[in-house]
Amino acid sequence: MEADKAIKLEIFGDDESLWALDGQSRICNRLYNELVHRASEIKIAYTQTGDEYFATMLYSKRGLRNLIPEIKKEYPFFNTVHSSPLKNTGLRLSASIQASQKCKKGKRKGSSGWPHFRSWRASWFSLLYDEPGKGFKVEGSTLRLSLGRTLSGERQYLVLHLHEAHLLNGYTIRNLRIVREAGKYYAIFAVKVTVPEKKPIKKVIALDPNHKNFAVGVDTEGKSVEIQSPYWIKQSEKRIDEIKSKRDRCKKHAREVNVLDDQGKPTGNTYTIPSRRYRKFEKVLERALHKRREQTKTFMFTVAHGLCRHYDCIGIGDYAPDGSGLTRAMRRSMNNGSLIGRFKDILHWTATKSGKHCIKYDEKGTTRTCHICGYEVPGGLSPSVREWICRDCQTFHIRDENAAQNGLAKILRDLNEKGEPYGSLVPSSGLVFVQERWAWRVSPSGIHCIRSGGGIASNRKRQEIKPESMMLSTKT
Repeated sequence: MEADKAIKLEIFGDDESLWALDGQSRICNRLYNELVHRASEIKIAYTQTGDEYFATMLYSKRGLRNLIPEIKKEYPFFNTVHSSPLKNTGLRLSASIQASQKCKKGKRKGSSGWPHFRSWRASWFSLLYDEPGKGFKVEGSTLRLSLGRTLSGERQYLVLHLHEAHLLNGYTIRNLRIVREAGKYYAIFAVKVTVPEKKPIKKVIALDPNHKNFAVGVDTEGKSVEIQSPYWIKQSEKRIDEIKSKRDRCKKHAREVNVLDDQGKPTGNTYTIPSRRYRKFEKVLERALHKRREQTKTFMFTVAHGLCRHYDCIGIGDYAPDGSGLTRAMRRSMNNGSLIGRFKDILHWTATKSGKHCIKYDEKGTTRTCHICGYEVPGGLSPSVREWICRDCQTFHIRDENAAQNGLAKILRDLNEKGEPYGSLVPSSGLVFVQERWAWRVSPSGIHCIRSGGGIASNRKRQEIKPESMMLSTKT
């Protein structure tokens, strides 16, 4: 079985070559804005006429891409970019429009509105060469890119150098994407890798992702694992807010410049040139965002590899932040600072390349349901309730641990229904009481496992990360 893997290598070149990459990105950004303009006109025409021709052009996968040859005739400078990045610019916009339609019809979670014009200064437009060997060639540590043709019809090329190009040895390259992050240029190669066959299931863990901590898991050996959230997220957000505040104070020093025509007369249009200090803070902000992105990625891969080392099957709840929250700070913590959605993709890939199983289970009702007797708390549990006692069987529950127990029961039931081969996981019902409790704290050096007691008597004292919290009333 084969799968795709991404290898990210830094690109080096002289100033002229790197400026040429910027020029290619600017032209693709210009094409994207042109297609957004035309797509808006097509949308209006479809609304007024109801002609299915406009609908096919607007909402099909390749409808907007087919407009590019006509645009290239109207604006010949688009020919200076290779056809692959131009083609994928149209496909990128079509995918954005389709996502917007699915969100509008309730077929896709989250929110995605109609595409807007892009600012190249705010976000560098990536260059995608999606066909193997078409438009690019790797020879040793040299990357040769095709940039299209000049107005006279001459083919242009760009020669760049790759850092640690030996990482590509033995792989078949499927496509290439050029990006710029924090002032540096990178080539991201998608390569084919052979993944191992799935291993027999002997140990299973169910994870309940949340925001008080990163996740709480319960396994089939009676161990409860609490994974601490990255402690540096709040400090990083604070630092980024400070930089943004200093940058935004410089907006009043921006200069407004009139756009002139060929004869040097004002056209009535204007554009803004930010101050030197604003541009300085913009670069500092870009580096801070890049650092946070790399740190969070390292954190998630460390946790995923740790889970795959210990377990053969990892289940995780299907919860994902949806933009809700009681306060502004809570909404920001749940959406901007949350890593849950990205972590699920990373966990699935890590399990795939390790020959392990990764299952996503339905979390509905797992928090308010007692895993012992099945009693459901009417109306659910408030987020402030971290511990509660079942009114039927009087069992003491810790909120996240109980949800993970219910998730584990669902996973084991699904494995039985699918007939997955696994050893004798646990006796009788397939579930055991929690006997050991561990806290996982992730640092740059790895995962530190801290044992924090066990047994019902130590329930309230055993949590290393969360403080004691409110308990639900036991009155019937």
